[in-house]
Amino acid sequence: MIRDWLHHHPLTGFFALVVCISWGEIAVIMAARGVDLSPLQPVEGGLLFLMMLLGPSLGGIACIALLDGRDGLWATWQSARHWRVAPGWWAVALLTIPVTLLALLLPLAAIAGPAFTPGHQWALLFVGLVAASFEEIGWTGYATPRLLARHGTLRAGLILGLVWAFWHLLVDFRYNAGSLGALWPLEFAVVYLATLTPYRMLMTWVFARTRSLLLAILMHASFTGWLMVLFPATKALQSLAWQAGFAMILWFLVAAVFVAQRPSPPAWET
Repeated sequence: MIRDWLHHHPLTGFFALVVCISWGEIAVIMAARGVDLSPLQPVEGGLLFLMMLLGPSLGGIACIALLDGRDGLWATWQSARHWRVAPGWWAVALLTIPVTLLALLLPLAAIAGPAFTPGHQWALLFVGLVAASFEEIGWTGYATPRLLARHGTLRAGLILGLVWAFWHLLVDFRYNAGSLGALWPLEFAVVYLATLTPYRMLMTWVFARTRSLLLAILMHASFTGWLMVLFPATKALQSLAWQAGFAMILWFLVAAVFVAQRPSPPAWET
C-alpha cells in the first residue's frame, strides 16, 4: 500500500518523509529542553546536525529501495563512484564557491574593513563533506533524477532548491532566532532561500550533464565546507550584507549558465 502510493507520488512522499524524519527528531530534542532558544552547547549542536542529516539520507535510501529495489540501490552506488567526467565539471564543482567567496570578501576586506577578511578554519571542510555525503543520497540520488524526468533543468533545480532551503527552517530557527530576534526572518531569507536555491540550480545543471552523484556530493561539500572555512568574523548586519552579495553572485551565475544553454535562434530569425 505504501509502495503503491509512493509510486504515484514519488517526490511528495520523499519530501514529506525527509521533513518528518529531520524535523521530528529536532522537535523532540527541542521539546526535551522546553521553550529555550539560548545558545546551544557543542554537544547539542552536533546532535541537531546529525539528526538533520538523517532525513534525506534515510528517506532517500528508503524510497529508492521501495520503488527500485536492489537495482536502484546499485545504480545509486554506481553513480556515487562515477568520477570519469570532463575536468571542467570538476573545476565547476570544486572551485565555484572558494573562488566566488574570495572574489567577494577580499575586496570587501580592503574597502570596508578587516572584519570581512576570510577566515581559515580548515578543519571545517570535513564537516561539509559529512553533510554532503548524507544529504545527497536523497537530494541528488533520489529526487533530482525524478525532477529532471518531469521538468527542465532550470525548473527542477528551482523546485529542489526551494525544498532544500525550507528544510533548514526549523534547525536555523533553533540556532539563530534567539540571538537574532526580529532579524531572524531576514537572515533565513538571505542565507537559505536566496543562496541555497541558486546553488541547487547549479548543482542540478552539473548533475544533468554528468549523472555523477559523486560530483554532486563534492559540489555540496565545497559549498558547506568553504563557507564555514572562509566565514569572516563579521557582526550580524555585516554578515547579512556580504551574504546578500554572495547570493546575488550565485543568481548571476545561474542566469549566465542558463542563457548560455539556450539554443541559438535559426539564422532566418536573426
